Amino acid sequence: MSDSTDEALVREFVRTGSRAAFSQLYYRYKDKVFNTAYRIVGEYEGARDVAHDVFLKVYVEAPGFMFKASFSSWLYRIAVNRSLDEARRAKRRRTSSVDALPGELASGRDSDLPESSVIGKEAGAEFAEALSALSPKLRTVITLRYFEGLTYEQIAEVLGRPIGTVKSRLRRAHHKLGDKLNAMGFTPPEGDYGLFNLSGNDA
Repeated sequence: MSDSTDEALVREFVRTGSRAAFSQLYYRYKDKVFNTAYRIVGEYEGARDVAHDVFLKVYVEAPGFMFKASFSSWLYRIAVNRSLDEARRAKRRRTSSVDALPGELASGRDSDLPESSVIGKEAGAEFAEALSALSPKLRTVITLRYFEGLTYEQIAEVLGRPIGTVKSRLRRAHHKLGDKLNAMGFTPPEGDYGLFNLSGNDA
């Protein structure tokens, strides 16, 4: 069953109520969901709550899944919508969104995030501070594009927006990140990471 496609696992879970099928989906995507939530929300506890809610919603609503989109796109859509809701609540709970995410990264919690190695320890806190200064919607497109590796088409499907809107948001995110990082005197780590293409052109 570990080699089964997402669709096969969903169908098995819906048809038989197989806990093994659902568990396979959970372990296949739990890190992706948590990491997406963490980048959008900016708080460890909030992201953990989001991940819990996302898989509970998937468990309850899987029988209604119509396979009009891929399971992963459906899952990301649920995760993004729930994360944006939590980000709005988190903003009200803290005095400054800029203070929260870097503090958690500096405390060592970034070691729980598989994608943290993309940036590296030295650059991570600075980049996190710049990322946290973006609006949740801009953090979302950066997260889906670079940390989750989704294509423009996949992001458009997840967000329910035209590809042109996705590209426009990415350009705005690039400019805002670039301005913030330049003001901080940030130097990208060695290596060619698409994440640091901050000219406004997402190649």
